[in-house]
Amino acid sequence: MGRIISFITGATVGALAALAFAPQAGEKTRALVAERANALVGEAKDFGAGMPGTAQEAFNSVRDMGAGLLKDAPGMAQDLANSATARVKGATGQAPAETNDELREKIEAARRRIAAQVMENAEQSNAVEVAAEAAEDVKEEVAEAAKEAEAEDKAE
Repeated sequence: MGRIISFITGATVGALAALAFAPQAGEKTRALVAERANALVGEAKDFGAGMPGTAQEAFNSVRDMGAGLLKDAPGMAQDLANSATARVKGATGQAPAETNDELREKIEAARRRIAAQVMENAEQSNAVEVAAEAAEDVKEEVAEAAKEAEAEDKAE
């Protein structure tokens, strides 16, 4: 996230420096700046229009996947416990208390791992939302730069 903002800031500073040292006449430079600013505003609008849908889709996908895992986890853990208990009973004729405790610990550990994965997926969906907000900020900065260039053009 920080790299994107640094890149955009550097690009903006570089563009302003290029304008300051441009060898063309002021009128040509202003026309060129206005043309490029309009193109950037159009690109930013296109980019921004695509982001909310993409972010929402990613969030919904991660949420649904996490909900499915969370819903299936108890059943899967119970199946695992039943299978292990059946194996122990088949081998010894009874399920020792120590083995049951070990299985319970393993089931609990599996539940914790699944919960951690669901949380990680939720955090990743937040990253998509942050990127969408950054794109919106860049869009606004480009629009302001275009307005400033137009105002300077009108002033001269």
